[in-house]
Amino acid sequence: MYSFQNGATGLSSVVQLIQNPCYSFFECYKLPKRVPGDRRLEELAFENDLVRTLLSRLDHHHVGERSHAERVAVYAVATGAELGLSESELRSLRYAAELHDVGKVRVAPELLNKLGELSESDWASMRAHAALSLEVLADFDFLKPCLPAMIYHHERFDGLGYPDGRAGDDIPLGARIIGLCEAFDAMTDGAGWRAARTYAEARHEVARLAGKQFDPRIVEAFLKVQPLIQPLS
Repeated sequence: MYSFQNGATGLSSVVQLIQNPCYSFFECYKLPKRVPGDRRLEELAFENDLVRTLLSRLDHHHVGERSHAERVAVYAVATGAELGLSESELRSLRYAAELHDVGKVRVAPELLNKLGELSESDWASMRAHAALSLEVLADFDFLKPCLPAMIYHHERFDGLGYPDGRAGDDIPLGARIIGLCEAFDAMTDGAGWRAARTYAEARHEVARLAGKQFDPRIVEAFLKVQPLIQPLS
């Protein structure tokens, strides 16, 4: 869970967008009481419940994925708000960020839980997870606008990513945002073969990779909002 510092320029709009019940997923930001006949609110509630169910399924398959996805979604929505995305764009970005790794339910658990560095064969199997999201989410029409951001979130701004080696603006904006936010969370949360970095170290690395791995415009927006987001003890 996260809270948001007060008193920073531009913070009020970021807080409002993240804490709006239509976007929120933390228990402290519940959906408002459902009102019979409010069709759009019922639709949003259904979508929210379905995303929670999909995240629970992923977390059951590989423990820790849900908390990672929720952290990435907070960073992504805050960054998107700073970039001026519309309400509908932010909602799609939130869903895409929460479900960016849902394709891992089709990856063998023993590979996901493997300790130490992965072999080339292991990496090939792992890299398939982005495309596998298509199979997992094929039946959910409201998530179709989110799929490009999910499929291409491992592309790099310099064209050296996967699955297609897209570069620059050819990478969907949502994918560029999620790719940066996921990388930051991976740096600060650590992995089986890598110690976690401090927030300051991770911010320095993000800045260093602007124009290489990350879109410089998104780096600027992310570095502006990330210090405002604080984990709750």
